[in-house]
Order: sequence, then structure tokens, then C-alpha cells
Amino acid sequence: MSTSEILVAFDGEPAHADQLAGDLADFLSQRDPALPIQRRRTDHRSQDFGATLAIVLGSSAVTTLAAGIAAWLRRRQDAQLELRRTLPDGQIVQVKLRGQATARTERIVTDFLNG
Repeated sequence: MSTSEILVAFDGEPAHADQLAGDLADFLSQRDPALPIQRRRTDHRSQDFGATLAIVLGSSAVTTLAAGIAAWLRRRQDAQLELRRTLPDGQIVQVKLRGQATARTERIVTDFLNG
């Protein structure tokens, strides 16, 4: 996998989604300060910081990101998120994940990021 942008969006009420986005961004930044994470607003008219995370991901960060998301989901059982990326042909692929992560969750995220 070459460098690509991964979007992480959160389901639920906007204020809660914004809070989850901030929590995940902080959690991932603590695990790997070099991971380029940017918060984006879903609604540009809102005052929130952004309920979507954009992560520019190189192949060397796949394991770190997959492990980080799985660890965060184990901690945040109230979270539901969707990972999205756009393939070179323009097709959008996505996977939805919920809290209460298992060992399989990290493999699912790794496969998605490598896929």
C-alpha cells in the first residue's frame, strides 16, 4: 500500500461524534505522535472541531493505526465508527466497527488498510 488518506467518521448525535473524534485523535497521537491526523467538520456551518478524522497513512503506519483503533474501541464501548478510503479508480470502500473490539478487530482494520 502506498500513501493514502483514511477517513474515520462516527455514528450518532453530532456532539457525541465530535467528542469521540477528539478522543480517538488524542489516543492515536499519544501512541504515535508522527501519525498525521487532521480533524474535519462534517458540517462547515457548525462550531465543533470536527467529527471526522483524516489520516494520511503510509504502509509503515498500518500496524500502529490498526492496533490503536482496536485498543481505543476496547476502551470506548459506546463508539461506532466507519473507516473509508478511496481507491485509485475512484471507488470508495468502507468498514463499520463498534466498541467491544476483539482480537479479530485489529485484523479487520489491518486488512482494510492494506486492501
